Amino acid sequence: MKGACLHFVVIAVLAHAYAWAQRLGNDSPHTLTFENGTVVNGIYSNECFGFALPIPAGWEVNDAVTFGGKARHRSDKSFVLLYLYQQGKPGGIILNAWDSAGQSGGAQDFVSDAVRAQIKFSTEMRELVRDTFAVDYGGRHFFRSDYKALMHDTPVYLAYVLTEFRGYFIGETLASPSAAGLDEAASSLQKISFQEDRVNPACVMGPGDEATFPVHIGQGVSQGLLIKRVPPDYPDIARRARVQGQVVLQARIDKNGNIEDLSLISGHPMLAPAAIKAVEQWKYKPYMLNGEAVAVQTRILVNFSLTGGP
Repeated sequence: MKGACLHFVVIAVLAHAYAWAQRLGNDSPHTLTFENGTVVNGIYSNECFGFALPIPAGWEVNDAVTFGGKARHRSDKSFVLLYLYQQGKPGGIILNAWDSAGQSGGAQDFVSDAVRAQIKFSTEMRELVRDTFAVDYGGRHFFRSDYKALMHDTPVYLAYVLTEFRGYFIGETLASPSAAGLDEAASSLQKISFQEDRVNPACVMGPGDEATFPVHIGQGVSQGLLIKRVPPDYPDIARRARVQGQVVLQARIDKNGNIEDLSLISGHPMLAPAAIKAVEQWKYKPYMLNGEAVAVQTRILVNFSLTGGP
């Protein structure tokens, strides 16, 4: 009886944490090819997100949530890719992807902010167990943070474990009745494998979706397309104040390779205006998808150094 109650508590915590009450998959009119993952011979794979994950022994796919490996698309531009559980045991593994566009910082900041938000805004007793730390899976850097919730005197351990890949934060959210169980669930990522970190040209949005959901490309891809770079002017006030560092911008580039929109993700306020003014003049080769030029989103990094100039 206690095990059944604990299983209910774990599911309740997961539901609260990831807003399943929104009825995932029914809150968006868009059907995206990014949803079409598959489970074959015990291996989940997704050609659009570019990775494969063997389902660990003893775990099963909950088809009521992710039938046959088909993801659920949420209105906050996130995906529930796969939900795994163990028969007769409490706990769960949710394979997720969050759109990284417009997020402040990378996977490390995203994980840290997500856990702290769960702790701050929860009505249950929650506390941080392990602050964000790095761990490698599949040749990539993931970031993990653990916290504990107490519901009806029952402790539940939870964690986010994510990396940034193909313009998304990809990884798992975990729940277990013990810290050791949480580590066991996280070990499911040990056999994850990734393809190349670039957009799969076979994965396109449905008709009319391109304006709302532009193609995401990595910084390395966008740098390879850059044909005109205007260096920023180092602001005198920043130089006198010995201010240096990096400005991170989110950019939308139209199908002709022109900067269409810029937004600040991070950077010192003395440096950001100069970075934006310079990047607005940058020019790129058009990004080709299925033989046609398309608009893209990417991140742009602008460095200011007192020793080497901007």
